[in-house]
Order: sequence, then C-alpha cells, then structure tokens
Amino acid sequence: MPQSVSVKYRTPLRQAQRDLTRSRIKNAARELFHEQHYDTTTMDEIAAAAGLRRSTLYLHYKDKAQILAEVVADYRPRAQAVLATLPGPAPTVDQVRRWIRKVIAFVEKERVPLSIIVEMKRDSANSDVLDSLTIDLLAALGANNPAFASAALPVVDPLHRARALLLFQELTFTCEQALVHAGDDHARALVEVTAQHFQAFLG
Repeated sequence: MPQSVSVKYRTPLRQAQRDLTRSRIKNAARELFHEQHYDTTTMDEIAAAAGLRRSTLYLHYKDKAQILAEVVADYRPRAQAVLATLPGPAPTVDQVRRWIRKVIAFVEKERVPLSIIVEMKRDSANSDVLDSLTIDLLAALGANNPAFASAALPVVDPLHRARALLLFQELTFTCEQALVHAGDDHARALVEVTAQHFQAFLG
C-alpha cells in the first residue's frame, strides 16, 4: 500500500501540481525578499502572498532559508549571463558605466537583488553552495576580463580575490541604491564611482 501511494504521488499531474505550488511559493518569497528584505520576511507572509495555507507551505519548505536557496539556484544562471557581459579586457569607464546600468535593469526586472546571495551566509548549511556560487559569479565577470577570471581560480593571491569580491559587493550595493534613489545625484554618483573602481581593477 505505501508503495502505491508513493507511485501515485509521482504521476505527471501530481508532479506538475507540486512544481506549480513550489513556483508560486518561490515567486512570492522573491517578491517579499526584494520589497522588505529577507530578515524581516516571515513564513506566514510568504504563505499569504502565495495564496496558500501555512500548513501547505510547510509541506514544501521547512523554512525560509530553504526557499532562499532555491530562489538563488533559479537565479544563478541568469545572474551569470548578465555579469558575463562586462566589457573587456580593458574597458573604458563609459563602457563599464553602461554595463552597470544594464545590471541595474536586470536586478529590477528579476526582483532579486544580487546581495540576496549574501543572505545565504546566515545558514551554515549553505556555505558550500555559497562558495561555489561566489566563484561562478567571479568567473562570469571574468568572461572577457582576465583580472576577474584569475580571481576565480582555485589557487589565487588572497589579496587579488579579496579585491574582486569587494568590487562585486560594491556592485550589489550600487544596484540596490540606484533602484531606491533612481535618477537622483546619489545614485548617479554611486554608478560613476563603481564604474571607476571596476575600470581601475580591469585596467
């Protein structure tokens, strides 16, 4: 009897329903994480935003950290793709500035700030995933740029990797602030300074 129940659950229709529910949960969580930050979002709010009972939510995810891990996993290839468009190998400040604006537009469309990846650090169970993701994102930045490509290598000068990681964090901050303060002098200044820092690192 238990075996027949298990087989029934794995029918295409049941699987499609399960996938649809999980997709609703992830989309709701992603929107909430974007609007009010991961720390302040509750499982009850995610359930309500997804139009589900709390008990149904817990059938699919044990906590919001698990939801975040899946949101980031879905987001990973798209983030890599846009980061890989960084011009190189020695772009001008203007080229980098235009690229940063492209990344900002991507973040706005996806409703997932790049800094959400950093939230995974709060759960030690995600440490291996986070390390792998960080290297993949540095490698994506290095698609046209040896400076970032070398920072993603297994053996690298720690100072060089630290500079690359700090630049990535600067980019995430600039993207978020540019969306919060769209069009004002503060946002423009952040984009300009970040473009200069990237150009100096790559040049």
